[in-house]
Amino acid sequence: MGLDMYLSAKRYIWDKESEGVEVNGVDIPAPLKLKELGCRAAYWRKANHIHGWFVKNVQGGEDNCRPFDVTREDLQALIDVCRKVMPHQSEFGHNRELAAELLPPNEGFFFGGYEYDDYYFDEVQRTADELAALLEALDDSWSFEYQSSW
Repeated sequence: MGLDMYLSAKRYIWDKESEGVEVNGVDIPAPLKLKELGCRAAYWRKANHIHGWFVKNVQGGEDNCRPFDVTREDLQALIDVCRKVMPHQSEFGHNRELAAELLPPNEGFFFGGYEYDDYYFDEVQRTADELAALLEALDDSWSFEYQSSW
């Protein structure tokens, strides 16, 4: 048991249900059906600082394991926060003070560690890199949803 977090990407497309039919020599086009395409776009495990950011900035403080819509702007804001606390932003190594201010650990049962250690900063770096690549790869027709479970 532990904190698992998922970011899903989805979009809707119109798709023909069939090839259509011919009635008395007249082609009747197939009806269109709205289909949802979706995938898991990102996954975190016990990255409670990332979860805390979503709870505070997307979920309005509600931490209840239900899905929440996430905008592209939300994801860009998280990328920006991650980049501010990254080790390469400081010539002296990890910026723990800024990390504690902008991306503090979120406490909870089985939520993982609360230290500003290599795991913390590795997850910050991975989050920034993966979300930036995601926003670059998917156009504005995609929407996003965040959900956690524990």
